[in-house]
Amino acid sequence: MRIEKIRFLNLNSLVGEWEIDLTHPAFASDGIFAITGPTGSGKTTILDAVCLALYGRTPRLNRVTKSGNEIMSRQTGECFAEVTFRTGAGCFRCHWSQRRARKKPDGELQAPKHEIADGETGTLFESKIRGVAGQIEEATGMDFDRFTRSMLLAQGGFAAFLQAAPDERAPILEQITGTEIYSLISMEVHERRRDEREKLNLLQAETAGITVLQPEEEEALRRDLAEKAREEEAAAGRLEITAQAMNWLTALEGLEQEISGLAEEETELQGEWAAFEPDLEKLRRAMRAAELEGAHATLEALRKQQADDSEALKAEEENLPELESRAREGAQALLEAELGTIRAKEELNRAAPLIAKVRSLDQRLADRRNALSDMDEECRQDGGNLDKARESRDEKLGLLAGEAERLEIAERWLEEHRRDEWLAGGLAGVEEQVNALVSRQKDMADGEAALEAVKESLRQAEAVLKECWERTGARRRILEAASEELRREKESLEYLLDGRLLREYRAEKEALLREMAFLARIAELEDYRAKLEDGKECPLCGSLEHPFAEGNVPLPDETEGKIAALEKLIAEAEERETAVRGLEKSEAAARQQMADGEKDEGAALSAKTAAEKALALSAEGLEKLRADCLRLTNLLKDRLQPLGIDSIPEGDLPSLAVSLRERMNAWQQKVREKADMEKKIGLLESDLKWLDGTLETLTRALDEKKRRLETLQKEYDRLLEERKELYGEKDPDGEEHLLKEALETAGEDERKGRELRDGLKERADRAKSRMESLQKGILRREPEVRKAEAAFFAGLSAAGFEGEEDFLEARLEPEQREALAAGKKDLEDRRTALAARRADRERKLAEERSRKVTDETPEALENRFRECEDFLKALREAVSGLRHRLNENAASRERVKEKKAALEAQGRECRRWDGLHELIGSADGKKYRNFAQGLTFDMMIGQANRQLQKMSDRYLLVRDREQPLELNVVDGYQAGEIRSTKNLSGGESFIVSLALALGLSSMASRNVRVDSLFLDEGFGTLDEEALDTALETLAGLQQDGKLIGVISHVPALKERISARIEVVPRTGGRSRITGPGCSRNSEAG
Repeated sequence: MRIEKIRFLNLNSLVGEWEIDLTHPAFASDGIFAITGPTGSGKTTILDAVCLALYGRTPRLNRVTKSGNEIMSRQTGECFAEVTFRTGAGCFRCHWSQRRARKKPDGELQAPKHEIADGETGTLFESKIRGVAGQIEEATGMDFDRFTRSMLLAQGGFAAFLQAAPDERAPILEQITGTEIYSLISMEVHERRRDEREKLNLLQAETAGITVLQPEEEEALRRDLAEKAREEEAAAGRLEITAQAMNWLTALEGLEQEISGLAEEETELQGEWAAFEPDLEKLRRAMRAAELEGAHATLEALRKQQADDSEALKAEEENLPELESRAREGAQALLEAELGTIRAKEELNRAAPLIAKVRSLDQRLADRRNALSDMDEECRQDGGNLDKARESRDEKLGLLAGEAERLEIAERWLEEHRRDEWLAGGLAGVEEQVNALVSRQKDMADGEAALEAVKESLRQAEAVLKECWERTGARRRILEAASEELRREKESLEYLLDGRLLREYRAEKEALLREMAFLARIAELEDYRAKLEDGKECPLCGSLEHPFAEGNVPLPDETEGKIAALEKLIAEAEERETAVRGLEKSEAAARQQMADGEKDEGAALSAKTAAEKALALSAEGLEKLRADCLRLTNLLKDRLQPLGIDSIPEGDLPSLAVSLRERMNAWQQKVREKADMEKKIGLLESDLKWLDGTLETLTRALDEKKRRLETLQKEYDRLLEERKELYGEKDPDGEEHLLKEALETAGEDERKGRELRDGLKERADRAKSRMESLQKGILRREPEVRKAEAAFFAGLSAAGFEGEEDFLEARLEPEQREALAAGKKDLEDRRTALAARRADRERKLAEERSRKVTDETPEALENRFRECEDFLKALREAVSGLRHRLNENAASRERVKEKKAALEAQGRECRRWDGLHELIGSADGKKYRNFAQGLTFDMMIGQANRQLQKMSDRYLLVRDREQPLELNVVDGYQAGEIRSTKNLSGGESFIVSLALALGLSSMASRNVRVDSLFLDEGFGTLDEEALDTALETLAGLQQDGKLIGVISHVPALKERISARIEVVPRTGGRSRITGPGCSRNSEAG
């Protein structure tokens, strides 16, 4: 990844829009460039712009959001940062921006915007903040953390690793190299092992909570269950026998009661038969009558037909004369209707020609009437248009007079303010001079404030220096006192030890203790010693000389005294030695405080010198600003004399520019108003000419239309008079309609008369024909009636009926006959069923009595049944309880079996996780993290040593074997002595830190090619040779295609690095950028 262009607006002290083109030949030729400038000038802001454009955050700030933006320049309303970079995937442009409401400095902050686009075509890839972050990471292969570890090494960020303690170095290494995953894995293993162990403990607890019967208990339960089952079977048999006896007695009683009930039903049935006897006789007579129903029905039908025909014949004979009379009247009415139709047709034919002529006249009158109406409407409209044109002309005349008056006023005003015409071309220069003078006055005010601040800084520096002198003097006295006390204590210790070492006294004490033990052993061997003889071997050691055989054994008390004296001396010496060590530490602390005080004194002296220099520079700059302000003021006075302004307000220059712009705007406004008035007057005069022509044309057209209207009115009056003479006021359509209605009425009367005549004639003919038919039928039916009567009466006698009246009384409706027959059948069926049921019950009663099941009473049987039932219930409950216990025991055995299998499986799982936990698991993640970081640490040391060898052949970084994350250096100039990195000087520390930073950069960038590298770290601790070496090493990275940017305020960099971007501070806390590829596109937004 190579950064090609940086563009930003209003970031910190770099106000305005700036652009840095890193493809400039000056950067490409050397491969290294420097960003230089005083402290606080804004060098690091350039790198902040890169981070903002890519990730919306900086190493010094977290994300910039709507709630806060500490990087936007003060008194500005917007800011942005843009970076164009190139990777193997192509060229990309990233843009980040934020503004205040309406881009005003006091506006509310708006949400930031972030986008990524194609760097060559400008095609937008993504504009959502989260989507842009993903696109950038995909394009660069780096998130913010990896970017700041591999491409942009922030100020003090990589030196912290070298200076950190081993316990603090682990999280730093984890953050830089991204090995935090190993901590998570270690903690996850620890958590998983704990979870698996908890599962095992839970299974063990569950298994322990399952109760299983012992085999003896289970066997006893099974014996009890078998015994209870046998008892249950015997009790059930007894209960069954008792129940059978009770059922037998109940059956006997039921049969006896049923037989008694059947006897009662027979008695009731006999009563019902006696009551049904009259109905039975009625049914018999009805059945005989039913046999004669056919003959009687035939006779009745013949009789009814004969009577109906006689009645109809009589009615027809009475109606026939009236029908013949009405038929004759209908024929006469038809003749009159036919004559009326003929007369109506003749009248319509006579009126038709006159009606046609009148209609023609009416049509011509309607045409003339429409033409008159249209012409009259046109005349009214033309008259209205003529009136409107006259009103418009009067209105235009009034407007013309008003505009002429206003034009005269505007011309007088312009003449009075003719001097302001100069402002149209000269105001821009005046404003520029005013703004320059305001800027100089502001710079002068800032300079005065800065001068006071510098004076205050000088006073503070002098006070701090004085305080440092006093503190250093006090610390020097403390150091001298500590040194004197240490000297006295050492002399006292040397006097006590009498020129010997303490370890010699300890050795002497040990020797005496061994001698005491030896003497004790000699005392124990007193009997053996008495048997020793000179010249003979000792049975213990084989010696021929026996010095202690004659009683010359050393006395233990003398040795013990020497030991006590030595112990006292050693204790006192150890106490004094401890005091000496404490005093040495105190002296070292005092000496360190003294050194710190001298450093503080040097820093305070440097601050005082810097403040004095800054005071001189500020005073000199302030004098220059005052002279510049005076010069600009005189130039502005000369410029404003043509406007009649002889004096300039001291403290309100912006109001002067505002008032001048108001005068210019007023002049220009009057000029525009005058032009508008002249244009309006020209338009009004043109409109008046057009209106005069329009009025003349409308007047001529109106006169012509009035003449045509008069002609049309005369012709209309003539036609109207002719029509009145011919047909009066009558309507031809109405008259014709009346004639046609009369004709239609006559035709309708003729049609109705014909229909009436034909209907009456047809009715008379039908009456005659029916009378003849009825007469023939009556004569033909008389023999049939006589024959049917004879046959019917013969049947009555045979059936036992006295006559036709007796037969009619005996007849019943079919429903009545069926009801009586059903009643008879029901009584007969019930009698048969009762007899069968009684016989069956008597047979069953005899059979049951013959069984002779028991002689006991029902009360005794019932008592015994309840006793057996209660006993059986208790037995069954006991059996159920025993079976439940046995089933529960079997289920518990199955659960125990399942739990044991689960315990074995969980035990294997726990052992597996225990083994893994033993290797890498820990609650804080240290175990696996330290192992992984040890490997990563070795890799990093290898990378760093490759860079370190390019800068120095003296040192080689190695890892401490006892403390895995502790760094040491092998000093090649001191016979390979291993030294701690904490003993390195400032320049040596920077060289090692730089090597570590480059090593970490190559590790943190993963598989992404890093072609741009920025180092924001001070080079001030290096001597000239080390500085040359470091820069040569960085410049040598050009061979790998890298472009290195170094940020520093060290002046020597200007001589050693030809390509430089300089950040130069200006007044008001603002800075500017100069150098190859640098340009300013605009002022502050």
